[in-house]
Amino acid sequence: MKKFILGVLIGILALAAFLYFGGPRYMRIFGAKTEEAGARLEKYEKGLKETAGEAAEKVKDTAETVKEKAGAAKESAGEAYDKTKKAVNKTTGKVKEYTP
Repeated sequence: MKKFILGVLIGILALAAFLYFGGPRYMRIFGAKTEEAGARLEKYEKGLKETAGEAAEKVKDTAETVKEKAGAAKESAGEAYDKTKKAVNKTTGKVKEYTP
């Protein structure tokens, strides 16, 4: 019980000291500074979201381009493989003709 009463008394003294030494004025100044900081942060947030959206769009476009080029490269590699296989088979056939 003594701790509770002591806590209440300390709270009352702290409130009285806050009011006596101009606490509300400091609170108003602190509030104004907080609003200014909040407005600046909102501008940064908006810019960051726009930049992140643009970056995500660019990444999607790049991914699509890479997929297209990978598909084209796969087709080219397949065609080259087929041509090489035909040439090897043709050469193998010629070698078999000329070897006893």
